[in-house]
Amino acid sequence: MAKIISPPAVEAVFLQSAAKAGQFPSPIGLEVALLGRSNCGKSSLLNRWLGRRALARVGAAPGRTRLVNFFRVVWNNGVPPMMVVDLPGYGFAAAPKAMVDSWRGMVADYLESGRGPQLALLLMDIRRGVQKEEKDLVRWLKNLGLPYQIIATKADKVSTGKCRQAVAELRKSLGGAAEPLAFSSLSGQGREELIALVLERQKECSSVSESPSGNSAPAADFSAEDS
Repeated sequence: MAKIISPPAVEAVFLQSAAKAGQFPSPIGLEVALLGRSNCGKSSLLNRWLGRRALARVGAAPGRTRLVNFFRVVWNNGVPPMMVVDLPGYGFAAAPKAMVDSWRGMVADYLESGRGPQLALLLMDIRRGVQKEEKDLVRWLKNLGLPYQIIATKADKVSTGKCRQAVAELRKSLGGAAEPLAFSSLSGQGREELIALVLERQKECSSVSESPSGNSAPAADFSAEDS
């Protein structure tokens, strides 16, 4: 049987950037947030996942996402819109300390705002293994009660066997019940699974009226990557 290849999202448009909570746009349906270390492939994943060539900027230099970026996405005609939020990367040692602190503050503002997200996608370069920042972030998401999915990016950079081994090691290191999803922005590996996962989460949340709890947990201690 031929593999089904999902078409691009019917609509995927950039809404706005924000530097603090007071600038965030009003929520629209399911909210999915992308988090990860600088240069983990967030922009490439966003473009491939949504079927757009340059919705998010891709560059060789880490740390290009310096604001919280909001996108409006409609997957299929007749399906309610959702919001995708691209958060600043962390762990980029070459950036000035004041800038790194600013990025962390923006992530904290968003995650602790009480608006969601209803699903956080935590991206990790499959070749790097789990770093301290990832463990801190997983603990933070758990403390906030936010559902999350680990995405092992750049799966095309390793062999099939090493990919399976790396995914198993990620799951073991993070103590998660859900299997990390291997993803390649180059080959499209994992795209169908990611689409299905997000649409299922949208279906689960569509009939649930969620209100902000106003509760927050202390921000994780993200340490800059060693040089």
